[in-house]
Amino acid sequence: MKVGFIGLGIMGRPMAEHMVKAGLDVMVSDLNEKIVAELVAEGATAGSNKDLAEQCDVVEMILPNASIVKNVIFGEGGLMDYMKAGQIVVDHSSVTANDSRECYEKLQEKGIGFLDAPVSGGEPKAVDATLSFMVGGKEALFRQYAPLLKTMGRTVTYCGPLGAGNTVKLANQMIVAANIAAAAEGLMLA
Repeated sequence: MKVGFIGLGIMGRPMAEHMVKAGLDVMVSDLNEKIVAELVAEGATAGSNKDLAEQCDVVEMILPNASIVKNVIFGEGGLMDYMKAGQIVVDHSSVTANDSRECYEKLQEKGIGFLDAPVSGGEPKAVDATLSFMVGGKEALFRQYAPLLKTMGRTVTYCGPLGAGNTVKLANQMIVAANIAAAAEGLMLA
């Protein structure tokens, strides 16, 4: 299996590195050419988003927001222009369930699969490969790609139909925010 990875920021870079270290055939793409070159020196190959779409079985991405995700997939020269039936997009970006469903519906028109698989754990967990993945989409696709996700994380959980991964991620973030606020209040009282 050849894996494409788009988005080599503070989370994406270590995620891609773990796949390379696991011996996977990984092609990377990012606007930062220096980081791309560093990953190539570690064993990845470099390619444009078009190259990833044409040559990889699965294209993973972790990008800053939904508009960038949609542009990478559907914009001019986007992944959808070059992908074919049977390929899959796995999105690790923190976007809404509705954004993921919109991507899924458009990709399904060409027979391209989609999983929403946001992560929890931040940079430290990305670096030590102990991220938690919350995955939404078709269960058969989840089962097929869960071993790939386990090269980057410790916990890979199927949450339900498409959008469920992002919904669980949002609930997780709400709990984290509430705990931070409670800790701050407790410290002020003390």
